[in-house]
Order: sequence, then C-alpha cells, then structure tokens
Amino acid sequence: MVKAKKTVSLLMMVVLTLMLAVPVFAASKSYQFYYEGSYDSHSSTYIAAPAEVNGNTVTIKLTGNYFPSLTVEGNTYTGSYNSGTNLTTFTFTSANPSADIDIELFVSTVFHSQLYDLTIHWN
Repeated sequence: MVKAKKTVSLLMMVVLTLMLAVPVFAASKSYQFYYEGSYDSHSSTYIAAPAEVNGNTVTIKLTGNYFPSLTVEGNTYTGSYNSGTNLTTFTFTSANPSADIDIELFVSTVFHSQLYDLTIHWN
C-alpha cells in the first residue's frame, strides 16, 4: 500500500511538472513582412512585437486599427483591436509555423481598402 501511494505521488508530480512546462514551449520569433518576395519596409513598420509561436498557433500584434482581418491557408481570422494599446492582435494556425507563412492582410484606411498578399518572413 505504501509503495502504491509513492508511485501515485510520483506520477502526480511528473504530470504536474509536464503541465507547468507546456507554456515554456511558446517562443517569441521576430519577423518582417515580405511583398512579392522582398522585404517591405512600409508594411513591416506596423509590426508591434515579435510573434508568439506555440505549436501550430501564431499570434502577431500590429500597430493601429487598420487591419480588420487576415487569411492564412484559406482560413480568415478577425483582428482584435485594443484602443488602450493601439494594437490589433491576430491569433491563427499554420500547418508549418517554422517556415515562412503566406498571408492575405486586409488593410482598411482612408487612402485604401484592399487585400495585400504578404509573407511573414522569420528573421
């Protein structure tokens, strides 16, 4: 009986350790926007912070309220704008987030309102 309690206690400690370790796997990755295969300085100025990559989930933050949606691998995601920080946040999935990711970013401003084919290029 004592041996069984020790085994269960040890197993519970291992499970708890693994549960606490999962968030450690999220990684910050710096990136730039590429347009037609080349670095795009204008689009890249809106990048507010490195991307957070956790498994196949990617989160990016862009400065401003100009980005209602983006499309990745045929799936469209709506941006979440925070007026307190002036940041739009997108969280999306990618089949291979370690490779560059092609996106369609919808930009809506006074001057233009259209989709832009961009690539998230990891630095």
